[in-house]
Amino acid sequence: MAISHDPVTAAPTGIDIEAWTVEQAAEALQASSISTPTPPRPRANVTIEIPLDDDALAAANAMATAEPRSKQEVHTVYKRSAPVRRDSLKRREALLKGKEGSRRRQRWENDRLLSNPYAQPPLPSDWEVRPTYPIHNVPYFLAPLWDAEYKAKAQAKITPRRANNVGDTRAHGSKEEQAAARVPRELREKLKKSRGAKNMLQDLEEEVRSFVQQWSSKERQMAEDDLVDGDSEDEEIVFVGRNGAMSDDRKRSKSVVSDDSSIASISSDDLAKERMILESLVDDRSAAFGRWLVHSIATYYGLETWSVTKGSPARREAYIGLKHKAAPAFDELPRPLYVLV
Repeated sequence: MAISHDPVTAAPTGIDIEAWTVEQAAEALQASSISTPTPPRPRANVTIEIPLDDDALAAANAMATAEPRSKQEVHTVYKRSAPVRRDSLKRREALLKGKEGSRRRQRWENDRLLSNPYAQPPLPSDWEVRPTYPIHNVPYFLAPLWDAEYKAKAQAKITPRRANNVGDTRAHGSKEEQAAARVPRELREKLKKSRGAKNMLQDLEEEVRSFVQQWSSKERQMAEDDLVDGDSEDEEIVFVGRNGAMSDDRKRSKSVVSDDSSIASISSDDLAKERMILESLVDDRSAAFGRWLVHSIATYYGLETWSVTKGSPARREAYIGLKHKAAPAFDELPRPLYVLV
């Protein structure tokens, strides 16, 4: 088998400048020429437009070219409307009654007394405008008899009933005495909480009641004997004698002749217008409650009260006295506080 050898052409090699000689370099330089470079040609510009609002423009064009809505044929299907329930008196009454056995039905039946066998419908006379209390028509010729006898009997029944009421003092006369004889609410509350205070209240009140009773009897006796001065200014006049002795006109004694020709003298010196009710040490804290009780009792009986510190060691004294120049004239003393509270 014959093997043919094809001739291999050598690849062209580049110019080896380093192997040049001086002469070869000079020849190469002479053969080459240097000229100014030509400017590059401008490239052609290509603009690309990307439409972003194609959809909006298409919709606008479609609306512009579309026909009016009234001319379009649209197929519509209407739903069946629910029936409207008409308002009627039967329906309103059924709503007011409510369902059987419900609370609304029970209230409706109770309002109309349906379950009460003794209920009666109102009569025409019930709608008349007239007083609801019974009226007693007294003939004119019996009016003096009513004023003289029956009215007095009725008043006699009412008076003790009012006097026995708790805190009611309308049978005691003046408004000041009525206001004074009311039981303070604070006194009731404190005596409910403190147990042994009721005995203390009773002891203090008995002494105050004796003071009020003495002055009331004295005022009644002076009123019977016409010894009450009409002018209150005379009680403030003080006469000074030559020897410097002062005599107060309000302390002078007045004598009267009684039916049996005996002389009875009534002097206000014998009965002082103030009295000490409670005395205790200043440092005694428990005595403060006792003094407060004295003040409450004095307010109940229309008296004036004050406290004074005296002596050494210091003592605290609680006094009661008359608010006015005349003592409160009670026909009957009000019920004791220790009974009411």
